[in-house]
Amino acid sequence: EAFRLARELDVPILLDISASWCHWCHVMDEQTYSHPEVAALINSDFIPIRVDTDKRPDVNRRYNMGGWPTTAFLTPDGEVLTGGTYLTVPQFLEVARKVSEYYRANKGKIRERLEELRSDVAAATVAGVATEDLTLKIVEDAVSVLLLGFDRENGGFGTEPKFPMPESLELALAEYARSGAEQLRAIVEKTLRAMASGGMYDPVEGGFFRYSTTRDWSIPHYEKMAEDNAKLLALYVHAYQVFGDPFYRNVAADVVRYILRTLTDERGFFYASQDADEEYYKLNAAERARRRPPYIDKTPYTDYNAMLISALLQAGVVLDDRAPTDAALRAVDVIWERHYDKARGMAHTRGATGEVWGLLADPIWMAQALLDAYEFTTEPRFLDRALRVMEFVYGHLQDAVGGFYDRVEDPNALGKLRDREKPLPDNALAARVALRLHAFTGDAKHREAAGKALAWFGEVYKAYGYFASGYAMAVAAYMGEPIQIIIVGSADDERTRELRRASLRLYAPHRVIQVVDPAWEQERLARLGYRAEPAPRAYICVGLTCAQPTDRPEEIEGIVRPLVSPWRGRAPRT
Repeated sequence: EAFRLARELDVPILLDISASWCHWCHVMDEQTYSHPEVAALINSDFIPIRVDTDKRPDVNRRYNMGGWPTTAFLTPDGEVLTGGTYLTVPQFLEVARKVSEYYRANKGKIRERLEELRSDVAAATVAGVATEDLTLKIVEDAVSVLLLGFDRENGGFGTEPKFPMPESLELALAEYARSGAEQLRAIVEKTLRAMASGGMYDPVEGGFFRYSTTRDWSIPHYEKMAEDNAKLLALYVHAYQVFGDPFYRNVAADVVRYILRTLTDERGFFYASQDADEEYYKLNAAERARRRPPYIDKTPYTDYNAMLISALLQAGVVLDDRAPTDAALRAVDVIWERHYDKARGMAHTRGATGEVWGLLADPIWMAQALLDAYEFTTEPRFLDRALRVMEFVYGHLQDAVGGFYDRVEDPNALGKLRDREKPLPDNALAARVALRLHAFTGDAKHREAAGKALAWFGEVYKAYGYFASGYAMAVAAYMGEPIQIIIVGSADDERTRELRRASLRLYAPHRVIQVVDPAWEQERLARLGYRAEPAPRAYICVGLTCAQPTDRPEEIEGIVRPLVSPWRGRAPRT
C-alpha cells in the first residue's frame, strides 16, 4: 500500500529500520521523529515505512545502511537514493530536503541510472567451483583469518566495537580439538574468559549483552538477544566439553538460568530480546528488584527459538540438568504447531502483529533443532518433521546451480526484494543440516544438495572474512565422514539411555547418534548390518572403519576421542 501510494504521488519513500531493543532507535523516535518540523517535512514530501529488523530480516539485509536505526531514502519503486543511521533533527532536515529536491529535479535521470544498475546486477554471476574442487584449504584459509585478527591482549577479534563472533570461536574450538594447535586453544580460552569476566556479561541476572563498545570488553551495549545467548550458550557448553574447566560450565548454567527465567513464555516458546537499559544493568540485585526490568520483545521468531532449542538440549545433557532439556522439548513442539504449514513451510513469526513466511533461516534452523531433538529423544517424529521442512527448502529455496536463496520467489516483490540473495552463513547451515540428513537416512540427494551449495561459494568465501567460519565448518563436514554412533537396544531400556547420554556428552562436531530398537526396527537393523544382542550395544564407526562395539557407557569417550583426533581435552570435571 505504501509503495502504491508513493508511485501514485510520485514522491520518495522514507524507510526506517528499527528494533525494539535498539537504544538509538528510541532516541531518534523521541528527539528527531517527534520534532514538529521533521514530522511536517515527512508528511509533505515522503511516504514513511517502518520495518522491525527482527521481523523482516530480509528487508534489513538489503537496506541496512550500517546499523540501527537505518534511515534510508528510496524511490517509489524501492531503489536506494541515499541513507544513513541515526540522524539528529538538523541532520535529518538537511538530508531529507536535499533528497526531496533532488528527486523532483532528476526523476528521469534517476530512473535511467537505476535501470542500468539493475541490468548490471542481473548480468553478474558467480560461477562457483565443482564439488570435487572443494578442499580443506578452505578450512585453512578461514583459520588463518582468525589467527591474523585475534586480539592477543584482550581476546576476541579486531578492535572496537567488539562482537562475540561465536561461529568463529566454534571453528577455532573444532580445529583445536582436531589438531591440538595451542594457538587455537588460546583464541578460545582467552576470548571466552574475557567475555564472561568483563562487561559483556551480566553477573546479576545472567546472560550476555550484544557487544562491547570497547576493545577490552569492559563497556557493553546493554541489549540482550536470544540469538546471541543461544549461540554463546552452545559455545560455552562445547568449551566445557573440550577443556573440562568448571568455569565454562558455570557460565553455561548461568546463561540457562537467564533464558529460562527471562526469555521463556508460559506457553512454551522463547522471546526475542530484552532492551538496553544502562542504568538498570549497573544496579545490584536488590536495587534491580525495586525497578521495572527492561522491556522484553515477546515475539516468538522461529529461527531464534530453534537456536535456543538446540543450545538448551546440549546444555541439559552436558550439565546433567532436566530443566533446559524439558524447556527445549516443549518449545520444539510448540513452535512446530504454531509456525509450520505444509504449503508455506515454517513461518518466521505469526500472530497479532502479522505473519512472515518464506525465509530461509527459519526452516534450516528449525530442521537443525528437530534433528537435535531426534538425537536426544530417539522419537522418529522429529526426524520426519526435519525431512518435511527440508523438502520445502529444496522445493522453494534451492537454486538448481547450487545454494539456497534467502526468501521464496515473489512476483509481486518490490525494490531490492525482487533480487533474491544467497547468504553464506545460512547456506553453510543448510549444508550441514543436509549432511546430517544424509547420515541419518542414507539418501544421497541430501549430500548432493550440500555439496552444490558449498561449491557455489568456492570462489568468493574469502571475501566474507570472519563470516566464512561457519562455511569452513560445513566444508570440513562435507570433506570428512561423520562419526556414526549406532546404539542397538530397546529405547525403553535404561542401559540404552545411558549409552545415548554418554554419547551426547562428548564433543564431536560432526557426529550422528541413532538408536535402533530391535523390537520394531528389524528391517533397519538388517540394512545397517547389525544384530540384536542380549544387552544394548554402541557401534561407533567412521565410514567403513568401526571400533569394537561396547555395552559400557564409560568406554564411549575413549573410543570417540581418537576419531576427533588428536583430541587433547579432558573429560569434563563436575
